[in-house]
Amino acid sequence: MNVAATDTPPTIGVAIVEDSSMLRELIGDAVAEVPEMRLVGSAANCHEATELIDWSKVSFATLDLHLPDGLGIDLGRWLRERYPMLRIAILSDHRRRSLLAGLTATELPFWSYILKASINGRQHLAELLSSAAHSSYIDPQIDIAGSRSEEAINGLSDQQRKILGLVARGLSNGTIARQLFLSEKSVEYNLTQTYVALGLAGDSGANQRVTAAVLYLHRYAPDTHV
Repeated sequence: MNVAATDTPPTIGVAIVEDSSMLRELIGDAVAEVPEMRLVGSAANCHEATELIDWSKVSFATLDLHLPDGLGIDLGRWLRERYPMLRIAILSDHRRRSLLAGLTATELPFWSYILKASINGRQHLAELLSSAAHSSYIDPQIDIAGSRSEEAINGLSDQQRKILGLVARGLSNGTIARQLFLSEKSVEYNLTQTYVALGLAGDSGANQRVTAAVLYLHRYAPDTHV
């Protein structure tokens, strides 16, 4: 007697928080296009998201940037404090780099940013969501660098790129020094030179580190799957 093979159950539980019912439906349809995804729940605002969705079953969420009762980024931070492995994709029409500036280098690999204007139908959105559910995706049209070109990273030395890559993974200078068999002063010196090369010398220390990490992820994330 032949035993029918059972389908592999979806492994990615998805939540949608979007105030536009039309876009909520489109995202839901896109999720249904990805075999490994299963829609856990949807909400139109932050309050509904925290009250109606079982986040213990969610590993990936799409959040509208501007919700009626708050910002998607703030909701995402609140959720990730409780569910540290949760991946989040912000959907927005805003292209400003400053929207990502509050995220630390440790946080960045868990976040993606998709411009609504870039979405070209359900299948295209399904591909974007599938990518964002596994690795950080930053829409190539977002102005994350302002007037600073990410191509400046290509002019960094191999050592500087290695150090910046470890910064983007959320490692401290001390940990980076131990991994690369360098002194902390050498790591600090290389980072200072990196910030100058990327046009970040005038920023505060925290912003320098985060912005440099964003630039690195934007340049290399599609290949490194961070």
